Amino acid sequence: MGYRVLVVDDSPVLRIMLQEMLVSLGHQVVGEASSGAEALKAYRELKPDLVTLDISLPDMDGFAVLQNIRRADPGAKVMFVTGNDQKAIEQKASSFKALGVLHKPFDSTELSIIIEKCRPHMQRPGA
Repeated sequence: MGYRVLVVDDSPVLRIMLQEMLVSLGHQVVGEASSGAEALKAYRELKPDLVTLDISLPDMDGFAVLQNIRRADPGAKVMFVTGNDQKAIEQKASSFKALGVLHKPFDSTELSIIIEKCRPHMQRPGA
């Protein structure tokens, strides 16, 4: 069974690409956001199983978004997406207990691998 996913990225092209990949992998995209404020509002309203979260957003960085999400939902499952390939990003994401980091550019195979790594952490209702 797929996950209900919120896609957060300031690039409309990347949001569309991620949505298409997620759907092709059997997941349902329940919402999208292009800023941190939109992401926080959408998370509260939609309560997704998983969030793909760009680190560089126009109003706040993804780490700040994750901190805000975790205040409301400590068990939130978030996968970061970034064009920055610095090792420091991986370390910081790990310290924030993100499920993984997907580096741009990526393909559906890379996305699927990270989602599969996340499966042990995911708790589906009724599973």
